[in-house]
This record gives sequence, structure tokens and C-alpha cells, in this order.
Amino acid sequence: MTINLTKILITEKTRFLSLLLICLAVFFNSCSDDAVSPPYISKSPPASSYDGTYAMEWNALLYRVIANESRLNPPKASRVYAYTCITIYESVVNGMNINRSLAGQLNQMPEMPRPDINLEYDWPSVITGSAPVVIRGLLNTDYNTSLNMINNLYNRQVTEKKAVKDTNVINRSLSYGVSIANKILQWANTDRYLETRGLPYTPPPRSLNPANWEPINPGDTAEEPYWGTLRPFAVPTSAICEIPPSYFFDTTVTSPFYRDELEIKIIKDNLTAQQEEIALYWRDKQLTGTPPGHWVYIMCQMVTKLNLKLDKAVEMFALGGIALGDAFITAWYVKYKYNYLRPQSYIRDYIDPGFLPLIPTPPFPDYPSGHSTGSGACAYILTQLLGQVSFTDTTHIRLGMTGRYFNSFNEAASECSVSRIYGGIHYRNACENGVLIGRKIGETIMQRIHLKIF
Repeated sequence: MTINLTKILITEKTRFLSLLLICLAVFFNSCSDDAVSPPYISKSPPASSYDGTYAMEWNALLYRVIANESRLNPPKASRVYAYTCITIYESVVNGMNINRSLAGQLNQMPEMPRPDINLEYDWPSVITGSAPVVIRGLLNTDYNTSLNMINNLYNRQVTEKKAVKDTNVINRSLSYGVSIANKILQWANTDRYLETRGLPYTPPPRSLNPANWEPINPGDTAEEPYWGTLRPFAVPTSAICEIPPSYFFDTTVTSPFYRDELEIKIIKDNLTAQQEEIALYWRDKQLTGTPPGHWVYIMCQMVTKLNLKLDKAVEMFALGGIALGDAFITAWYVKYKYNYLRPQSYIRDYIDPGFLPLIPTPPFPDYPSGHSTGSGACAYILTQLLGQVSFTDTTHIRLGMTGRYFNSFNEAASECSVSRIYGGIHYRNACENGVLIGRKIGETIMQRIHLKIF
């Protein structure tokens, strides 16, 4: 009699994993109401059996929608990306047997709808159901081009799936996705975004303190002065990752503050072609998905470059999106706390009255750089998840720009940060400390959010 040892080992391994999951379910059900929900033991094919295309396509489409509409400032865009990335993760988490929901982990996030344990679901189709609902709800868009893009992607994915899988499974998955999106939108409506719309704000004048930020360009008003009061996603408070300026406002020519501002003028007067290219590449203004969107698009590229399966793709988008959301809430809290003037104001008053930056100065305080904070946070998360990855960023090829090569995510974050110095709109300490604040946000997220149940 011949014994197939390999077959026996596989069978025993399968039994062990099944028993382990049942024990975990019993354990989680025995915990208090505050405990994370028990794992869902699915009869559906696991998320790891699908590629990450559908998750990538919806985030890439969101980037293009925001770029085409060109009406969202960076904080608003970061919010839309964060909630969308969370929705996509929650759409798939029940197809990942050792993963847990973000409900109960993110601030005030409610329990999510659960799938029927007795029925089969197609996890990419759950994303197809949830993503358009949450995107339309967050953008509140009436822009026909955007609506057409959303509808076209939805219809194409549904048609693809129904051609290869039972229609009942696909329809059930789509409906389940809609229920998740609606729950996310209810949660989003409680983050103080709506309450801060239209609140009056009067910038403290420089006559009270020469370090105060002031509007510079005609028609400028303070952008999102209350963004730092929004509910963060994963960090406990807006202030917990704050790093104060390394040195404070000073007009003495030997001071570090003066040195940093003088550096900006010297760079502008001797700007190289490479410095200008870097400044414009990371500007992420008109016809782009904004600064946080640049990192979302880098994540989209990682799905293809690393051939990420659906489970790994949604983990990346979730943690990266959360990092971007918290980075812009934190950065804006710190901006309006210290309320530092921009280099254009300082240099004109104390160095060169005729100074103009390469890039128009944005209408909010200098310290810290939002680009740098978001880049530092997302680069930290991506490095923790994916390691040291070299890549050519192709985000702006559609705008006629050449892709840029980086040895790592941290190298890309550093270039993004220094680009704001080359553009003449942030002094060095605002950029370097911005990256450090972002890294601190990333570290906090990785400490507090646990995607796996063990």
C-alpha cells in the first residue's frame, strides 16, 4: 500500500487552519462589546486569489476625477482619498481570514455590515459596488465628465464579472458594497467637515506680530483655517504628532530663520534647470489629483509594478490613505497654531522688496509644509509594507512630464519636500520638519492600527 505523505500533510494543514479560525471566532465572540469583530469564515474564494486591479482602477479613477474637476484643495482631497481607501479595504476584509476590520480601530468608526456566512461573494465586485457610491457621496459631484467616468468604470467591471461568474453572486456583492459605502458616508458626516464649511476667519494682522501669516495674492483668503479641528482617522488628536519649529521668527542676519529665507532668494536667483523641473513636477496643482493624490497614484503604480494581489493592495491603500488623511489634518493644525508668514512676505520685507517665487504662494501659513508632511507619512507607511522599492514615478506623464526615478519611497518624499524650497514657497525648516512630522504620523498609525488578528 502506497501512502501519499504530501496529500496527508496538506489535509492536516487544512484541518488545522479551519480549527484555528473556528477557535478565533469563538474567542472574539466571547470578548466584550468593545472587542474587534470575529473573523468571517468565508465560503467565497479568498481576496488573495484575485489581483489588485479593481482596487487600483478605482483609486486611479478618483485621481483623474479630482484632476479634471480641479476644485479641491489638498486637505479636501486628502479626506476624499482617505475615506475611499478605507471603503475599499472594508469591501474586501471579509475575504481575508486573518484580517480585521478598521471599525473599532479608527476614531469613532462604527461596525461595518457583515456578509451572509452562507452565501458566496466576489470581493472585487464588492469594491465595484462600494467605490462609486462613496466617491459620489464625498465629492457631491454634478460634473458630467466625472459622472460619466464613474459610470463607465462601474459598467465595464460589472460586465466583465458577469461574463465569468454567476449573476446572483455579482449582484449580491454589488449590493453588499453599497451597504458598506453608505455606512462609511454616515461616519464621514460626523468628522466636523460639514460644521467647518463657511466658518468666518480673520487672520491676525502682522501689526500685532511681524511673524504672522498674511494673504499675498489678490483675492487670497485663508484656506481651511479649521481643518486641524477635524476628527483624525488613526492618530488620537491633531496635536499628538506635532513638532515645533526648530527655530523661531528672527530678522537678525546671523539667525537660522534669516539664513533659511535668504537661501530661498539665492536659489531663485541661481535656479538650475533640474531644480525648476523638480519644483514643477511636485507642484501638483492644476490638472492634477493634488499633492495627496500624487501619493495615491504612486500606490496605484505599485499594484502593477509589484503585481500585488487584492488583499495586499487594499492593505496598502488603507494605511496609505489613512496616513494622508491624518497628515493634512495634523499639518493644518500646526500651520494655524504657529501661523508663520510665507517666504515671499519675509524676503520682500527684510531682504529683497522685488522678490517673486517660482511658484505662486498658496493662501495658508508656512510651517509645516503640507507636501512634506503627507510625503513623509505615506513614504513611511509604504516602506513598512513594501520595503525598499525603486521605481519610476509616471504620475505626470499624461501632462507631458517625464517620469522621475527614485531608489526608495523616502527618496521620493525628500525630493517632494525640497521641491517646495526650489519653488520659493516654504523655508527649509518647514520642509524638513514636515517630513519628520509625517514620519511620526506613520509610526503612530503602525502602532495603533493592526490589520491582522494575530
